[in-house]
Amino acid sequence: MPLLRLFVPLTLVFALACDKATPATPALTPPPAAIPSDEPPAAEPAPAAAAAPREPAIAPATPEPAPVEVAAAPSGPRKVLVLGDSLAATGFGAMLEKKLDEHPDIECFRKAKSATGLARPDFYDWESEAKKAVEQRKPDLVVVIMGGNDGQDLTTKTGKGKRVAWKSDGWNDAYKARVAEFLSEISAEGRKVLWLGLPRTGTTSFEQKLTTIRDVQSQALADFGEAGVYLDTTPFITDADGDLIDTATVGKRKAQALREEDGIHFTMAGSEFFADKVYPEVLRVLGVEDAAEGKKPQK
Repeated sequence: MPLLRLFVPLTLVFALACDKATPATPALTPPPAAIPSDEPPAAEPAPAAAAAPREPAIAPATPEPAPVEVAAAPSGPRKVLVLGDSLAATGFGAMLEKKLDEHPDIECFRKAKSATGLARPDFYDWESEAKKAVEQRKPDLVVVIMGGNDGQDLTTKTGKGKRVAWKSDGWNDAYKARVAEFLSEISAEGRKVLWLGLPRTGTTSFEQKLTTIRDVQSQALADFGEAGVYLDTTPFITDADGDLIDTATVGKRKAQALREEDGIHFTMAGSEFFADKVYPEVLRVLGVEDAAEGKKPQK
């Protein structure tokens, strides 16, 4: 078989050529085995601690002044509630409510009942009624005008039991305590009370009663603290000599009679005149500036 013989030498030649082209890889000598030693291995030196970076020198900062606390402006209109007897139920109360409600920053409400006061809770319980009114309206200021009907015996809420007789030794103290109880029912944190002193009248006998009532009410407001303000209204309706003003210019109307024939109740002109005097005092206690030019938009 000549062909087979030729193939074998060729294969051998090709293998030898490959061996010459590729250098032989030297045999790897394995590392000598570690020789055990009785001495403990030397401890490796600890790496040197890295030096902390040096911070650049900075001048101490000047301390900033403490921020000044500014009272937050009230949100929404300030609420005023007018409470009282016939003076609040008729012309004056209506006029004052109208003027206050026209102020763009005030919302006014009124609760009044004629022929009432603090002397006869068996007839009309002002403590209970006023408490319900303030809970409903949540006013910032309560304006009170009442007492013209209180020159009489003080009864209990049921009408039964012992009365405190008018002009008796204990009447002033008992009435003062009743005013204090009324104030406690309408008071709340942040709320103020403006108590209007009963306006002077033109009747001698009735004026004697009112003098006592005014004195006791003013004492009760003084004891009530900073939240209460008693306003003496006498200067509003008297002249420089201390005499009652009978007529006055009201609006554009001159020589308008201020009182009814009984000398006690105001005419409509008198109600407007008195409301014009009380209005700026309400704004002062409420802490609101006058806004004669700013009227509420019509609803």
